Amino acid sequence: MKNTSPVNYQEFKSLLGEDKRNSDPLLCKTVYRPLSFPAGWFIYKIGMTANSVSLLSIFLAIISSFIMIFGGADKIMIASILMGLIALFDCIDGNIARARGETGPNGEWMDALSGYLVYALLPLSLGLHLNLHSEYQTWPALWVFVGALTSIANLFPRLLHQKFINGMIGSSSSIGLKKSGSIFSIISGEMGLVGWMMPSLIFSSIINKLEVYLFIYCFFYTISAVLITLVLIRRVCS
Repeated sequence: MKNTSPVNYQEFKSLLGEDKRNSDPLLCKTVYRPLSFPAGWFIYKIGMTANSVSLLSIFLAIISSFIMIFGGADKIMIASILMGLIALFDCIDGNIARARGETGPNGEWMDALSGYLVYALLPLSLGLHLNLHSEYQTWPALWVFVGALTSIANLFPRLLHQKFINGMIGSSSSIGLKKSGSIFSIISGEMGLVGWMMPSLIFSSIINKLEVYLFIYCFFYTISAVLITLVLIRRVCS
């Protein structure tokens, strides 16, 4: 049910539940959340909806991906900063949804769409960029392969995990791998969109070490994909 009564700034901040605060990655708690309240409050006051913020994130993801691919090495910082804004908007859209009483499956789907689009486009766009500009090119299209593998390794286990949860009778997140407080949940959060993914991207673009950034994420998500798949197979077969 939509909330037609306007909320003040303190109410706007207090709508974030304690469970959500505690489950946020470290960087989200210390940087993104504090920034999301004044920024989200402004966006809320000018009348934007949570879905509008998600659509803006989608637009930024597409634009920054094109900049990465076609903009040249001198434009990579701009693309990295735009990607960083998407992480901030990922917190803002939830703030606005709670303030407007727009929480629900539709908003969650839009939020997931914007996040998954980043997970799909960022590694592949970065791989295409490095294929054109990297000095460390041993084999043809090496970085395109690494970028594509990173995207697949990130999204594939998410699909498997969601299908596993949906297939369980009386499905609950507590039966999955991402239950609150689990090691997997903590690590994936710290490495994810509102974790260190975007700050490390910006830092890597500053010191010109994008190859290292992409390789680390490729390694992390590939190993995670293999382990998650094996764990889910074991659970289904047991």
